[in-house]
Amino acid sequence: MLAAGTPDTTLLARAESLLVQGRLPEARRLLEQADRHTPDDPDILMLLGRVHLEWPVVGRFKAWRLFDRAAELRPDDPEPRYQQMRVGLRLGGADGERLTRDAILRVLAILPEYRDVWDTWRSLYRGPGHRRRAVAVLAAYRDPVATHRLAALWIELEAYAEADSALATLTARDPGDPGPWALRAQAALERGDTAAGVAHYDRAVAAAARDTAQVLWRQIAPIASPREEGEYAVATPQSRPAFFRAFWARRDPDLTTPVNERLVEHFARLRRARRDFPLLHPTSRFHEAPSWRTLQGAVAGTVLQQSREFFSGSQVIPGRSVFEDELQELGLGVDVRDLPEPEPITRYRRLGFDGRGLIYVRFGRPDHRYVAPRGGDVEGWRYRVDRRTVTVIFARATAAASFRGGPLMGGDFVVYPTSLRELHNAALMLERDESSIRADRRLAAWVAFFRAADATAAAAGLQDVLLGIAADTAAVAAWDPQDREVARTHGPTPLTITLRHGRYRFGADARVDGALGRLRGSMDVPALAPGWLAVSSLLAAVTSEPTPDRQAMARHMPADVVLRRGGRPLTLFAEVYDLPDADGVARYEAHYTFEPVGGGPSVTFAFPRTVPAGVVVIERLLVEPGQVPPGAYRITLRVRDHVLGLTAPAVTLLITLR
Repeated sequence: MLAAGTPDTTLLARAESLLVQGRLPEARRLLEQADRHTPDDPDILMLLGRVHLEWPVVGRFKAWRLFDRAAELRPDDPEPRYQQMRVGLRLGGADGERLTRDAILRVLAILPEYRDVWDTWRSLYRGPGHRRRAVAVLAAYRDPVATHRLAALWIELEAYAEADSALATLTARDPGDPGPWALRAQAALERGDTAAGVAHYDRAVAAAARDTAQVLWRQIAPIASPREEGEYAVATPQSRPAFFRAFWARRDPDLTTPVNERLVEHFARLRRARRDFPLLHPTSRFHEAPSWRTLQGAVAGTVLQQSREFFSGSQVIPGRSVFEDELQELGLGVDVRDLPEPEPITRYRRLGFDGRGLIYVRFGRPDHRYVAPRGGDVEGWRYRVDRRTVTVIFARATAAASFRGGPLMGGDFVVYPTSLRELHNAALMLERDESSIRADRRLAAWVAFFRAADATAAAAGLQDVLLGIAADTAAVAAWDPQDREVARTHGPTPLTITLRHGRYRFGADARVDGALGRLRGSMDVPALAPGWLAVSSLLAAVTSEPTPDRQAMARHMPADVVLRRGGRPLTLFAEVYDLPDADGVARYEAHYTFEPVGGGPSVTFAFPRTVPAGVVVIERLLVEPGQVPPGAYRITLRVRDHVLGLTAPAVTLLITLR
């Protein structure tokens, strides 16, 4: 017979086994009998509380009281309060969230690093009062983890000086830890200190291999594309700095400035979304059960009726979302009321924003915001996306249900498409993002490829890429297929960047009369490496220089060519590489064809050439006014060597003669 107050370890193990097997009535009878025999035993109370927590339908509040008794008996043990946190989460709703927060604060006061308590805290709605209570609890600790969390709370409270002061102690203690630098960057950028924010962010990215807490990722997750989510998931620690640099490089809205305005804008949007569009009911079953999300269909008619008061239709954004491609592959239909969720927990819950917040962090403030007058349960935000006018519909729906046969709207705002067109647009917008810095000017540009002028670069197989832009000065950048920035320059046009053979994305920005012009596209850089007969791109210009080089030709090359009778001729220019020679002489034929773009007879010029041999031979053609009629032409240059009978790949140029 056990003495009073002595727990029976065999009995506890038996009860634990029954609980794990789901044999709740047997476990309950066993533990209640033990509780009567050995009252106020914390181990028995904890197990009995867990049984009641798992009991179907009822038992949550009974479990809370049992855990409360265990906590009073073991005030320094965080586990009873942790189990109370689970009770609150299981209850859900406003009452459950209140109990959850209370339990978490008590756990933090005992052991701030206990289990997944902090992750659960971040998943809940947190108002200013809740945050201040957490600050008061964590301020009692001086360890790095508590200081880091305290700083995050200060940022959420927009107390940026306090946050930076706390984080400065961490960066001084361990300068190579990226987490504190990332939070210092966020604090600086949210308060408007761009210089300090960008400098701190650069330090964080440089050390991203050590970002085991994923602070940098959580900052950008609200705007990441599905492809970027996958890339980050498989990225090695060593590749993370390159990932984050590429993430922001491809979003830079104005290459003519030294600062990436999209990075600065992102943290300003995060601040506004956190303040104005937080998810108020994250424990709603809507976020965890697809069956509950179908309840929002009960208010579809009301949403459609109210949206008609301000909605006049949307244009279609070009492209397809990952969501649409997956549905097509699976052969499934689409419920227009329910946007896809890639995980069991909705993106609203994962990111902590309602539907308006998800769109706001990606696209910023709408051009127009409409609120339905009846209750304000439906909103429409209008944007210009890809030069199309688009309206996104939001409705309160996370607590949607039927009451006495009629629809009942409630809960948080979610993205609520009312047609397949709106579904298409919304799905794309939840996979993209844009800067509010708009490019109002269209840029005219041309691209030409030459072997690198620098001998060392040419020997390494590099090519010079010339970009002519209709502006006095411009900026150009190029990214490889992995979105790594491989070249960037700015200055007077034309601009030159040096690249290897391959496919690249490029961007070019320029300001014309104060307005920004933006060009984004892709290009295939040809192989012009030494050892092979090849021809550069064609350049064309009206110039009086008798022997212009590539730079002189590029400076004079316009989009349209105007030839005047009695005026200067049109000069065509190319470089021919590695012509075979015989006794120091190269012999080849240059064949030019002017093919009208709209159809019609072509004009051809063919000339045999005999020139001193060299690694580079300049090929020029002068076209006098009147030799070729006005019009749009595709000019093709073919070079055939007469020494070995080799033929270089043909090069073409589109040009308009006026």
